[in-house]
Amino acid sequence: MASRTDHVLTVDVGTSAARVSAVSLAGELLAVARMPCQPQLAGDRCVLDAEALWADLAGLIRGVTDRAGAPAALGVACQLGLVLADDALAPTASAILWPDRRAVAEAAEVDRILGGNAVAGRRTSPEHTGPRLRWIARHEPDTWARTRWVLSLKDFVVAKLTGQVTTDATSASYTLLFDVRNRAWSPDLLAAADCPLTRLPRVLGAHELAGGIGREIAAALGVRAGTPVAVGGPDGSVAALGCGAVRAGLTVDVAGSTDVLLHLCDRPIVDPERRSILNAFLLPGLWTVGGPTGLTGGAAAWLSGVLGYGSVEDAYRALGVAAAGIAPGAGGVTFHTALSGERFPTWSTGAAGSLGGLRPEHTPAHLLRAAEEGAVFTVRDGLDAIAALGIDVGEIRVSGGVTRLRTAMQLRANVLRRRVVGVTNPEATTIGAAILAAVCGGAHPTVDQAAAAMVRLDAPVDPEPTAPDAYDHAFRRWRAERLAT
Repeated sequence: MASRTDHVLTVDVGTSAARVSAVSLAGELLAVARMPCQPQLAGDRCVLDAEALWADLAGLIRGVTDRAGAPAALGVACQLGLVLADDALAPTASAILWPDRRAVAEAAEVDRILGGNAVAGRRTSPEHTGPRLRWIARHEPDTWARTRWVLSLKDFVVAKLTGQVTTDATSASYTLLFDVRNRAWSPDLLAAADCPLTRLPRVLGAHELAGGIGREIAAALGVRAGTPVAVGGPDGSVAALGCGAVRAGLTVDVAGSTDVLLHLCDRPIVDPERRSILNAFLLPGLWTVGGPTGLTGGAAAWLSGVLGYGSVEDAYRALGVAAAGIAPGAGGVTFHTALSGERFPTWSTGAAGSLGGLRPEHTPAHLLRAAEEGAVFTVRDGLDAIAALGIDVGEIRVSGGVTRLRTAMQLRANVLRRRVVGVTNPEATTIGAAILAAVCGGAHPTVDQAAAAMVRLDAPVDPEPTAPDAYDHAFRRWRAERLAT
């Protein structure tokens, strides 16, 4: 085993893929191993074999350490998901991922019980842990009886690495069991879900030490025994950190299959209309308002497949120039990208995607342009919900594949009517997890200093002089059509 401490290791389990990366202390990717993340979809179910995921991740970790050497520390970020585990940390059921909608009835029950209780900082949804636990207890009582721990998918991976059961305040915020203002498990919310406090992990800062990697697992992974593992966090919030979100007043748009739009605050701000989510952020003394949207970039990828392209990149290579030349409004074509329901800011789980305004003169380039606009209009809708809270949103930092296309960044600046700045690091979630690992392992003294060393920004893009007004008109039409369906 090589003995190097000039880099950290990150695990990032996203919606479509899982990555393990070796990252230098300056934010450079030294080695990457990747695999598709393929949940099982059936009706309203979206599940994943958590034990198989762990075995695959262990293989990816070993492949990276064989190339890059043993890391100074390890950081983990995962998509939102629920894992029920026994005392030995073996799953008692398949992991339930965020698109799963089986607990619709239970979410309505919990909402009636809570009666608009604002402690959770969000409206009740079937993707939250509380309603899902009611569903499990009702439909799979044997599973609930065998369950010792209620974990996020990230918590499960960290526990498999360290043998220690912990969570972070942001993951806890997404459960509907957590008092986000006071950053503690809520007795009222636990009672509504009929979940004992003893089944929940202790809550720590995302950059704090979850535990060290045990000797046997360390040997299998190619790391030193005792290698520190940070508590970590959900992929969207960790990506925000990877954009440099370390202080109040910053707004981040993490663009991917879905967008995660977050504004950092130094105090909890509750949305009385329950559009924006209030989360305790990864770092002490900070909260976020905003939330994860439904499909945005994922809808563009879906459309690319329908048009016969192997990937969205292939579609852009073939159609991008023509699409970029189409005037605001995509020639009258509108694409509502909610193929799997809407999340922030409308929370319409039963919503469906739609293509409208089609005429014989429209081409595949018009459809691609409408998909681009529909994704950014969804972000604009969320930005308006944040601004309605009295928050002055200025410059927006953007991460994801869109930052590599000047036309895509210009579209965001025009539609959002604000300066946008791209994060040039190729994977913001990976960089965020690396920041957490570097601080946890002592390689950087503070999160602020780690972010300053590891996050790289592109030149800003400002709105064009006349385009925002044209896009305002197209946005109002898009929103009116969505509300009418």
